[in-house]
Amino acid sequence: MTRDDLDTLFASPAALLDAGPEFPRDLPATGGGAGREAWAQAVTILDGAEVSRAEFASWLHFGAKALGHDAYADLVAKAEPGMPWRTVWAWWRPVGAYRAGPNLSGDANVEVHEAPDGRLLLKVWSQWTREHWLDPATGERVPAPADGEFTERPYDAVVEGPVPFDPDEDHGLHQPYTWEEPAPLGGGRVMFFEPRGVVVLERNDAAADGPTASETVSWGEGVPWFAGPTAAEVPLDAARLEEAFGTDGTVLLTRDQLPAALTHEPTRELAVTAGLPTWFAAGVASFTLAWRDGKAHGLEPDENGLLHLGTFELAYGDTGRVLVHPVTGAVSMVRNGQGPFPFARDTETFVRLLEAVYRFMSACWNSYPGEYGKRDFLSEAAALEPLSVNEGTPAGDVWGHLFAAVVELSPWGF
Repeated sequence: MTRDDLDTLFASPAALLDAGPEFPRDLPATGGGAGREAWAQAVTILDGAEVSRAEFASWLHFGAKALGHDAYADLVAKAEPGMPWRTVWAWWRPVGAYRAGPNLSGDANVEVHEAPDGRLLLKVWSQWTREHWLDPATGERVPAPADGEFTERPYDAVVEGPVPFDPDEDHGLHQPYTWEEPAPLGGGRVMFFEPRGVVVLERNDAAADGPTASETVSWGEGVPWFAGPTAAEVPLDAARLEEAFGTDGTVLLTRDQLPAALTHEPTRELAVTAGLPTWFAAGVASFTLAWRDGKAHGLEPDENGLLHLGTFELAYGDTGRVLVHPVTGAVSMVRNGQGPFPFARDTETFVRLLEAVYRFMSACWNSYPGEYGKRDFLSEAAALEPLSVNEGTPAGDVWGHLFAAVVELSPWGF
């Protein structure tokens, strides 16, 4: 199949559904755009499950909504009006793309809160995601309500039904094992969540009586694929750092707040345009930035001519001071009084490595079928800074300790 043929086929959900499950063999590495991304998301999460054409259209619609391809989702709905359910919205990690959020790994929950007038909000939290409040109708983030304005809906509250995947109805719909505890929202809508995200679905009453389970076939096994550039290839900016470290975990400095001795322009530019993380934690290690609270301007180089950037608490009684050369920008470390030794080529590389740990967390702990989060994380780290994976060196030992949080330990740190 040529690139032009691929673009034409994936541009039309109707043609895609008519082509059936057998066509995607030996596809070119690029091409297909939004349609191919939605297809990859659908077949990967299905992981070989057999569904009908109409139900696969529901999953294709889900893939498009999860990726933000709303126009393509509308085309899917027109191509298959008989799909049994549709996605209202999804906050979901795309297959083959490594992003800091959503990450609902470890302890997590999505609670339905309601006001006396019947309005609903979703409270999303996890040990790796700061508290979010979402509008269940749109998925948009909203400010936290005032105390007492909303209360959590009791787990045994009577709610309107039926809902998609209702076990008392013989629709024969496929339900991923991670989607076993629906939260009905009324109006035929239901919310599911798992470590990779949150989704709100609604049943298609026009198709509810149709033979959705007839002539089921496997629409392919998951082959993680994502067309966009990897985060390692794009510049750091404030939005990306806030996504990884949180708004209260980053600081955007002004030039007059930087150490007066710092003349390395790329480091200065990073601090005032993208910002710096003020706090990082993974496993049993944590990092605290020294350049905050307006205290950095008067910072003087130490006896080695280096500026103190921040401090790692690597374990109990194990401390590493992160230092930056004011002229070259090279990053070094003094660990438990030993050093300094080279740690990263510059401040941006140092920040990118910390950000990569957060960005790969969900994929390392909750990979899609066929996705290799740990392997891809270590490959990116090696490309960013070979020292970080150089075993037996002081830098490699420290980075290996930090990386172990996602490649060896669980979300709970053990």
